[in-house]
Amino acid sequence: MTRPRKKTPPPARPSARDLALRLLGRVEEEDAFAEILLDRTLEREDLSSPDRRLLYELTLGVLRWQARLDHFLGQVTDRPVAKLDRTTRRLLRLGAYQLLMLEKIPAAAAVNEAVKLAPLHARPYVNAVLRSLSRQKDRLTLPDPETDPTERIAVTESHPAWMVARWVRELGAAEAEALCRANNSRPGLTLRVNTLRSAREELLEKFRQTGIAAEATSLSPLGIKVLQHAAPRDLPGWAEGLFAVQDEASQLVGMLLAAAPGERVLDACAAPGTKSLQIAQALAGRGEVKATDRNARRLGLLAEEARRLGLGPIRVEPADWTGAKELGPFDRILVDAPCSALGTLRRHPELKWRRRPEDFAALAELQKKILVNVSRCLRPGGLLVYATCTYGREENEEVVKELLESEEFALADAADLLPAPARRVVTQNVLRTWPHRHGTDGFTAHLLRR
Repeated sequence: MTRPRKKTPPPARPSARDLALRLLGRVEEEDAFAEILLDRTLEREDLSSPDRRLLYELTLGVLRWQARLDHFLGQVTDRPVAKLDRTTRRLLRLGAYQLLMLEKIPAAAAVNEAVKLAPLHARPYVNAVLRSLSRQKDRLTLPDPETDPTERIAVTESHPAWMVARWVRELGAAEAEALCRANNSRPGLTLRVNTLRSAREELLEKFRQTGIAAEATSLSPLGIKVLQHAAPRDLPGWAEGLFAVQDEASQLVGMLLAAAPGERVLDACAAPGTKSLQIAQALAGRGEVKATDRNARRLGLLAEEARRLGLGPIRVEPADWTGAKELGPFDRILVDAPCSALGTLRRHPELKWRRRPEDFAALAELQKKILVNVSRCLRPGGLLVYATCTYGREENEEVVKELLESEEFALADAADLLPAPARRVVTQNVLRTWPHRHGTDGFTAHLLRR
């Protein structure tokens, strides 16, 4: 008589802490984006609602507060945090974040769970450091603001010192600190109403009837802020295509183009296509939107979203604008250029640690090539919007300078094409939004007329 085989138990599901550690590793070693990894992980893993929230909290929290965590860890370790191996360093940050920044997690749980995730050889060290941190957390110190104000901001608000120094020069210490603090805030969910299918007040009423806390945005007449944690797909109206996800500042950049039915419009650096969809909405099925980008895969998402929103056809074409193209003429062109993206640090905190001072010159050269080549496709009298989600002159004023000096293009006043509430974000004819001033992503946009 044969004995029945023992059933092999299914592998244990990874915990939220385990998943957070893996994602932090991929962000650091693969230059992946945390937000994308989180979305994919939540689609794949069957996590409870508390674990889903914990995964988000740990992953983004460690990335936001990395410099502050390292500063405090350095006060209880026997070696510089930067000299530790990557896995141990990530585990210590994960444990430190729970011990120092999350009041509801017991210290014993934070330490024990970190030790369980550590390789066997590293467990004694991880245990010792985190227990020491827990005991001494009321005696930890921050840099003296009198000795080095920039270092104090860099550590307290967790930004690279070179980045803080740059903003202190440009904005002053008080505003630079306010910007850094805003970068560490958690951005809420902002929607753009699909006005071809719903009015803003109608969608707000639908949310009210289903218990969703939301309010109209103050700058964009198309926007809604959702005032509670919610996945876009779970909101009423998603399946019917009543809205798209888009930050309020991004909506203003799309409005600045002032596209009208019947026009030909080019979105030259379109992926993932949020502004292309906004342009198509403005054209209301009459005219043409051509969306180009070097990343053909990301362009594919645009067509899928256009179908959900019920928008007219958008012509999608992979294109590298570092070389000249025979396209056009177009009535309106948007160049939402690849940039340092420092205006999106609320959403992508990993970029703080990925960017380097030397990046700006290389990005500016790329932006100039793209802008000059794209500008040739604009008809005389047409409008071109050059936009970046960052602040510095080298990626903005210095890039458009060549076109303006050619006398073929003139700088138009962005305020003329924005709704009245949004005109306050225009200074010296240029649209500029800031997280700490406007509660939006940081964008700079120049409006050029040929």
